[in-house]
Formats: sequence, C-alpha cells, structure tokens
Amino acid sequence: MLLLLPFIATSQMFKNADFIAPLDEGYAAVKSNNQWGFIDESGKLIMDFRTDLISNDQVTTEVDLGVASQLYPVMVEERAIIKKQVNGIDYYGFINPTGKIVIEPRFLNVSNFKEGFALALAVSEDVLGENKALGKRVVSYSYDVVLIDSEGTIVKYLCGPFKVSLSKDKLKKAPPIVVKDISENLIAVKTPKGKWEVVGID
Repeated sequence: MLLLLPFIATSQMFKNADFIAPLDEGYAAVKSNNQWGFIDESGKLIMDFRTDLISNDQVTTEVDLGVASQLYPVMVEERAIIKKQVNGIDYYGFINPTGKIVIEPRFLNVSNFKEGFALALAVSEDVLGENKALGKRVVSYSYDVVLIDSEGTIVKYLCGPFKVSLSKDKLKKAPPIVVKDISENLIAVKTPKGKWEVVGID
C-alpha cells in the first residue's frame, strides 16, 4: 500500500488535464485551462503552467520548420520555444526545463534544436533617414535565416535578407522557415528570389 502512495499523489495532480503529450527526451507537455507545463519521466511537474509555450490547433504541412509546425510544446535538447509579443509582433526564444529564459524572444521564428543548433529568423533594421516633420526615423526592416547555438548566439548566416514589415496589421503570423534537410551537414534554403540554395551547416 505504501508503494502505491507516490503514484496516487502524482495521478491526482493531473486528473483534470486537458491534454498530455507523449514523453520525449524525458519530458512531456501537459495542458490545463489553456496553459502548458512540463512533467518529467517520473510524472512530477517540473515546470509550472504558463501561457507563452508554443502550440497550434493545426500544424503546417509545407516545408516550414518553424513554430507553425508544432502541435504542442516540446522540450528538445533542454530547450522549449516561448513567445513574447512586442507592439503586436510575436518574437520567439527558448527556456530550459526549469522555466528560465536562456534565449530571449528576439527572433521572428525559430525551429526546435537539433544536435546543438536551431534555425531562426533574425531581424535587422536599416535607417534610411529621418522625417523631420514628424521627428521620426525612416527605417526598413528585414530578416535573415540564421543558425544559432544553445545560448542564442548566431553562428552562421544561411540566407537573406528578406524584406518584412514590422506592423501588427501586416505581420499577423511568423514568416515561415522554408528549409529542407539534404544530408547531415547540408540543407536547402529558399532564397528571397524563390530559388533553392544548398548550404553547409558544419
């Protein structure tokens, strides 16, 4: 009877869960009241429920490897994707299993990690001048497809720049990360001209 007590206690914690994802790399996402948390392989809640983890009612069926392809939160290589909205625009970063932010949400899209690296869309701005009448800078924005390490450092620029409007009315969802795996060290990236380019990632 005593041996059953830890199992009973754990079961009671999740009796009202709306969804429990499959265990993967020792972690499983749990949904309750439109919030997500993570349990470990013992069934213990290791990350409390929160609203910034990534899930989608329907996932993309195209080449997009970004956040739109993720049905429920996953913890891959000790990293889970989170979202933060700034001026109506969604930016993405990563947390570790304890919920600590390890990569600030500053990318327009990200993929999950694979062998220590993830794909991301890094924003840059180009100051074109100044509107003296309004006292505002005239700025053009673009993004590049980049490779980042587990700390968020950009280790390689893969493709770009792609022009983008950082307006909540024009950018209502994350631009896709259109990439195909070719081999262990090669990927194909779709360029701003709509053509495919093979890039080495070693």
